[in-house]
Amino acid sequence: MVEERLNELELELVDIEYRKENKEQFLRVFIDKDSGVDLEMCSQANRAIKESLDEQEIPYDYLEVSSPGLERVLKKERDWERFSGYRVRIKTRKSFPGPQRIIGILLGFDSENIAVEVDGELYKVPRDMITIIRLHPEI
Repeated sequence: MVEERLNELELELVDIEYRKENKEQFLRVFIDKDSGVDLEMCSQANRAIKESLDEQEIPYDYLEVSSPGLERVLKKERDWERFSGYRVRIKTRKSFPGPQRIIGILLGFDSENIAVEVDGELYKVPRDMITIIRLHPEI
């Protein structure tokens, strides 16, 4: 329902967090668009999501809508395609025989591995060994 409303606004649902903090329920919705997200888009999305949640009688105290930010998490294959060539930080499982944190250029992926270039060297990290991939821009 939320994703449908966002699609009507030509926005992509990146992630949803639903958390209880100090007895209050926070619903955080992260949106994006290839051309980027501005404040007006976040406001439109907020209104559409609020309307949808109220129709479905989903409880929440606070609704926050924002872009995923500079260090966004890359979860979907669509993200990996879109951000191929970008600098990323990969955190791996403790059972992974290589480094626990890898920073390099995302080159691509297949059904089993994520390929990154680190200091001119190619690393293929098994997808099932990755706990999180984030953009890691140089600032």
